[in-house]
Amino acid sequence: MVDNVNHITLEYFLANEVTGAFKVVNATGFAGPLSFIRITSTFDEPVIISFDGVYGHEYLDDEGQIDLNIQLCHCPNNGVSLFRKFSKVYVKAVGNIPKGGVLYISGFYQ
Repeated sequence: MVDNVNHITLEYFLANEVTGAFKVVNATGFAGPLSFIRITSTFDEPVIISFDGVYGHEYLDDEGQIDLNIQLCHCPNNGVSLFRKFSKVYVKAVGNIPKGGVLYISGFYQ
């Protein structure tokens, strides 16, 4: 058995697309079940990240970054921990709408 990962296509979301409501960043979802995801913001304002488009799950400061190593939840009793295939990431403004910058999503899937 070969155990390897594939990189996702770099996703990005421009500041002028951010609103006070959740907007999907990666409209088609991820091509496979993610084992690692990095969300990097160059926005000039903080934003909220959601993984279901309804509830806020992460606060991302302006010029901030979040690394989620999903495999940290892996243990012999539950097998492999992965984000589901076709999972999506959503973003919305915390208060002020960003005037500049980009939100980037990179990661790896199996």
